[in-house]
Amino acid sequence: MTVSDGSTARIGPTAHYTAYVWSRLRLPYASYLATPTGAALYWGFFALGEWTTRVLPGVPTMREFLAYRHLLIDALVEDLAPDRLVELGAGLTPRTVEWALDRDIATVDIDLPAMIEVKRRAIGRLPAAMQARLAARHRLLALDVLAPQFSAQLADALAGAQRPVIIAEGLVSYFDPAARASLFSAVARALEGRPHAAFIVDLHTAVAQNQVGPATKVLRSAIRVLTRRRHALGPFADAAEYERALLDAGFSGCRTLDRADWVHARPGLAGLHSPAQVVHAWVE
Repeated sequence: MTVSDGSTARIGPTAHYTAYVWSRLRLPYASYLATPTGAALYWGFFALGEWTTRVLPGVPTMREFLAYRHLLIDALVEDLAPDRLVELGAGLTPRTVEWALDRDIATVDIDLPAMIEVKRRAIGRLPAAMQARLAARHRLLALDVLAPQFSAQLADALAGAQRPVIIAEGLVSYFDPAARASLFSAVARALEGRPHAAFIVDLHTAVAQNQVGPATKVLRSAIRVLTRRRHALGPFADAAEYERALLDAGFSGCRTLDRADWVHARPGLAGLHSPAQVVHAWVE
């Protein structure tokens, strides 16, 4: 994923890293989207300090952290049964490819131009028959999610959909409070008049991170090196704060998912845990 308050070089590496993890998890079509850059980052990140999570009890590894987030979102999307699936800060996610090819659902990837071009090249590695089928169901849009016109652009991407689902996976934690509020407001406005639409986002709180313990500092330091950030952006204080932020942005309601309620739908969630909160918001 990339964000406009820096450069693609600052955040883009996380898209490659995550894509490699998804490939190692054997998610559908993920192997086509993984890159050598992602493999190098994965093992480099391990050396930078991620290895500490393998020896500290009760601390999720980065692989477990990403699997938890992705599988929990997948379970909710399945339950919502969208007729259009949109990923913001899409990076190299295989989800839109899977839903387009296996579910015959229209999907849209939104990211900044450089990352959209990376995704376009990655899709070019799919077999020709898959590419032909995907072309009719999948769109790549180079848009800035923090631009003033983004809400209108997003609404255009939803035109004709009755049950659209918008996902921001692994994106919001790179935004400061003002940028988070801007994104939430843009999505809420784009969903107005669509009572069966949904917004799914993973969020972090200081409370949840403190429960993980000392490895959090090690991981955040390694992430800063990986993304070339000078400092990590602060999480929400607690769930009450992000719920207020979503309501203030124009959402009618929201709920935080409990992993235990979704293990039946995604057995891979069994045994996984994470400080990340997966949140479902809607506009009535």
